[in-house]
Amino acid sequence: MISHDRYSIGEVEKICNIPIKTLRYYDSINLVVPSFRDSESNYRYYSKEQMVTICIVRKLRMLGFGLKEIHNIIHDNKAHILEESVDSKLVDISNEIKALQQKYEEGCRFSQRLKKGVDILSLYAKEEFEKKGIVIEEIPESYLLYTRKVMKNYSNRDVSLERWVELINLSNKTNIENKGSIVVTYYSNPLDQFLYKDIDIEFGMYLDEPVNLCECKKFGGFTAATTIHVGDYSNIINTHIKMIQYINKSGYSICGDISEEFIISPFDVNNPEEHVTKVIIPVKKI
Repeated sequence: MISHDRYSIGEVEKICNIPIKTLRYYDSINLVVPSFRDSESNYRYYSKEQMVTICIVRKLRMLGFGLKEIHNIIHDNKAHILEESVDSKLVDISNEIKALQQKYEEGCRFSQRLKKGVDILSLYAKEEFEKKGIVIEEIPESYLLYTRKVMKNYSNRDVSLERWVELINLSNKTNIENKGSIVVTYYSNPLDQFLYKDIDIEFGMYLDEPVNLCECKKFGGFTAATTIHVGDYSNIINTHIKMIQYINKSGYSICGDISEEFIISPFDVNNPEEHVTKVIIPVKKI
């Protein structure tokens, strides 16, 4: 009969709730090596002290410590060293929680934007969305993180990947979370962005609130003619022309720079038929 001072690997598995395979691995790397060996059966047994050590190992593994870290902690066997190690690990865990929360929130915003776009696509497929056509609406005031520069010989048949990535990198660099759609504004005469001219273009990302950065600005707070362009972005010039015609016929005039808000962008879905873009043209009554 086995002494209460010695525990077989099967007993350790049950008491400490650690698989035999894991215990054997700990043995192979000299983390916890059974203290006793039966000379007749050649079976190996753990001491009470080693049972305590195994429980400590299990607790530290649950906290995310690596085996090398655990080996050093067990070897030092000092309470203050254990305390310092656990405190340091808690900082790491806290940072991981923050990073996961940020990922979750960004995923939620992405999902909400996609839902908005999918709802539009559903209505468009039923030919219900086209009935709304072009509308005059108030664009609420919001804030953008933005980059602005002149692009040579520009034609917006395609969205600029470089400018898009530049804005995302600025957001990451300044630890600002992506709050929603990206808005592109053309500081030019209407339709100039299609004519291979040098165009001053701003790429902006919605923020929940203003931040103390020179790259942050207000957007909105004006009346605009808006509509939704569904489908290949390379054809969006036709939507711009229709809107300008509508504005002229309806007793309005353009009084600001034209913007495009990407609800489902070419960088979200690689299917041109499912791209959804809102065109925003500031207007005033004549």
